[in-house]
Amino acid sequence: MRFTKIFTLSVAALAIANCADDKFNYDKNETQKGTLSFAGLSIDYSSEMVTKAEAADGTYMLYVYDAGESLVWSEQYSTVTEGTGSISLLAGDYRLDIRSTAAAVPEAKFSSPVYGASETFSITAGETTTLGTITCTLLQCAVSVEYNDDFIGMVTGDGNTSVEVMSGYPLDYALSYNSGAPKYERRIGYFAVNGDNTTMVVTFKGSIENKTQKMTTTVTDLKPRDYHIVKFMKKVDATGQVTIGIEIDGLVADAVLDNDVQASEEGDGNDPQAPVGDGGIKLVSTCDYDIAQPITVPASGNPFNLTLKAVVPNGVLRFTVDIASTNEDFINSVNTVGGTNLDLINPSEAAMGVFDIVPFPHGSELAGKTEVDFDLSGAQTAILGFPGSHTFTMNVVDKKGCKNSIDVVLVVE
Repeated sequence: MRFTKIFTLSVAALAIANCADDKFNYDKNETQKGTLSFAGLSIDYSSEMVTKAEAADGTYMLYVYDAGESLVWSEQYSTVTEGTGSISLLAGDYRLDIRSTAAAVPEAKFSSPVYGASETFSITAGETTTLGTITCTLLQCAVSVEYNDDFIGMVTGDGNTSVEVMSGYPLDYALSYNSGAPKYERRIGYFAVNGDNTTMVVTFKGSIENKTQKMTTTVTDLKPRDYHIVKFMKKVDATGQVTIGIEIDGLVADAVLDNDVQASEEGDGNDPQAPVGDGGIKLVSTCDYDIAQPITVPASGNPFNLTLKAVVPNGVLRFTVDIASTNEDFINSVNTVGGTNLDLINPSEAAMGVFDIVPFPHGSELAGKTEVDFDLSGAQTAILGFPGSHTFTMNVVDKKGCKNSIDVVLVVE
């Protein structure tokens, strides 16, 4: 199954546009400017999930960023098509981002697909730049949950399948016993995907033959446009032994993941396979500060050497940071550059701005590491503008499933 949207930007030469249409007031020397033409703009989408191609509405958003990643222009599709059809920009390199909604891509939400694309282009002074065909595709992965009839026949109470891609943002697919006629959530859930190493965790918990059953499995290497169908089923082997299996079919590969739980096994709601303890995950100071205590950030001009190390003996699977503060302005500032929940291994493009405020290490190279070094000294300048107590909760999951969450608190007096 494949999700696509077709975004067509027809090519036509127009005269250099009047700067009055530039709502960002990007008014510099006119001799240094060129034109980006939007003449003949139309947006369609075509997908195997619908029976025919349909024209997109006017709510699509267009964003132009300069080489320094500053937003220099944005407008709604309907306004562009009804207006002059071009904008005036300083000569240089740019990126056009297209998104089917003005809102950010939700971490996890039912029936909320978001389509988009990015295209780089250059502006030459005194000339008109036009773009060819740009294909907008699904920016998320999609997941639906099913149960085969034999499995449904074993259900004796309510249950739930939790699917989590972005740490801290699970989506629950409820299974209702419904007085012996079970019903379940059939909507497709859409999940933000950040990076090539994104992992999906699927957990079922429910009453099967009057016993609480729980099983968990993972899918790695998720990518945008993947559509995974998670199916729970009753299986009977050659000896007549009954098991419960999870089958996950995806766009990348069809696979049956072997994570069976005996249907006759007595359950108490806890996963008997779950790891015990924190796996030795800890944060240790590599400087003079005691990171177990609140750390007062010194005034500008005074040295601030804050270094620490995350020790993860079993290797990092997930590493996220939750940011909290007693200063609302600080939270608002963080929210403008990506939000208060950071995935260090697979950071979103929007979240990259947070690392200019607090320089956390980030990137796919953190996956599997047994030690991660932090140098937060550079946070001093940015954070001094926000008096209060700022808490950074380091959440680590290792490759064996062990977890630990540790706070680092910075105080600005």
